[in-house]
Amino acid sequence: MGKKIHQTLFKLNKQEIKILNSSSKDSELKKKIYDKVPDKLVGALELAFYKAFEAIFINGTTLIEKTFNKEDLTLEHEARNYVIDKKETFKNIKKLDTPTKKNNLVNQTITTTSGLGMGLLGLGLPDIPILVATILRGIYQTASSYGVDYDTKEEKVYILRLISTALLKGERKVVMNDYLEAPLSNVIDLKTEIQITAKIMADALLVEKFIQGIPIVGVIGGVTNLFIYRKISKYSTLKYKTRYLMNKNDSGFLMSDREIR
Repeated sequence: MGKKIHQTLFKLNKQEIKILNSSSKDSELKKKIYDKVPDKLVGALELAFYKAFEAIFINGTTLIEKTFNKEDLTLEHEARNYVIDKKETFKNIKKLDTPTKKNNLVNQTITTTSGLGMGLLGLGLPDIPILVATILRGIYQTASSYGVDYDTKEEKVYILRLISTALLKGERKVVMNDYLEAPLSNVIDLKTEIQITAKIMADALLVEKFIQGIPIVGVIGGVTNLFIYRKISKYSTLKYKTRYLMNKNDSGFLMSDREIR
């Protein structure tokens, strides 16, 4: 591994530490609303997310692939990878981010439009399949841009844990990030992983979706879809880029460099 890649990894590590250590506290108003959310809605949200993930992971990956050109992203990655192998510069390494940034702009538009549309109508649940599909579409595009096959069982588990980690807070976020880095040789059943992620997503959007079900303030909940997408895409891009650069590591990137301080 060259010096430029090592330096880039160090910067990515600092970004990861910042994300993991960032404190995100709910407002007092949000906490009060949280306590008033009916148990029925909690269960409905978890089930809606579970069904959305299950449908896509088990039946719908091909459908999502029809919405973007996987082959082009793979060929583009191979070309950029070749360039980096020939000439390792910060400029060439930075160019790895180009397709992901472009795709995320499109996905953010889709996420915002669906969220606001449902919010204005006072519908808090029907946009969940669209939100999940858009999040997975973005992750699939990012994975392809960094040369990763996202359609294996192990990678599906990795993706679910990526989403969960991005949405958790505090110590749970740090623990899940470490769990994400662990080998996937002993993978938990995919449906169990889906269930865990569905619960975390439901919890992350609980108050917002409750608000989104009220037409007068529905737009507030609708905008949350964009916030959620950005949070997940930022974290997943960081992790996939790190994985790509780590695979080029032939001199040993010390784990002590990656410790959370």
